[in-house]
Amino acid sequence: MMRSKRLILVVGLGAVLLGGTARALDDPHGATGAISCEQCHIAHNTLGEVLIDATDGLVATLCLSCHTPGGWVGMSKVLSAAEIAVPGSQGTSHAWGVPALSPALGAEAPQSAILLDHLAGDGTITCATCHDPHSNSIPPFLRLDNSTNALCLDCHRQRNTASVRTYTGNDLSHPVGQALAVGAGYHNPPLDVDGNPQPSDGNLTNDLVLVGGAVQCTTCHGVHKTDSDSGTVDGF
Repeated sequence: MMRSKRLILVVGLGAVLLGGTARALDDPHGATGAISCEQCHIAHNTLGEVLIDATDGLVATLCLSCHTPGGWVGMSKVLSAAEIAVPGSQGTSHAWGVPALSPALGAEAPQSAILLDHLAGDGTITCATCHDPHSNSIPPFLRLDNSTNALCLDCHRQRNTASVRTYTGNDLSHPVGQALAVGAGYHNPPLDVDGNPQPSDGNLTNDLVLVGGAVQCTTCHGVHKTDSDSGTVDGF
């Protein structure tokens, strides 16, 4: 009986890897049946690091084969390499295909084992460093809960300070985790781009979102589809 059960498991696994109709329960972005395992993974002679079907071995290349305008599978959420941010210069999305360690940008290699394990082999960031295509238990398909910006601060942890900083002539960061002050001389809630208490202009994407009354990274910064014009609608 035990031998029979093992045979069933082996046959089932073969169907998932090789068959065109078998579906994994955790296929990308929900078990919709629209994407089969073999459309992203190949069992033998793969060029990718995690058995992925990407010519340069980058998870981001595989992701963008669908998540790009006119991509292989039509997606409502699309990106392109042209959107990769060069801080202070161009771009509207957090960069990928760049080193996780970037002292000039205040970034360090992740401490979280799950994030560290999903860097590319050369230590660069890919889409799958932050996103888990097989699980949406932490929307939107995140590897860590970012409700209080734990994911952001895992790499940008030198920015993690609740102390009020005064000007010293050096580059400093706005306090993170600092409760927004209430009283004369402060606006709580903050003012919107038109000078009225937010969200007076109807554009929710330019609102400063406090987490438990405190300022976090994402209070001011967006991750994807975000520009520096507070009058435009950002994000997806």
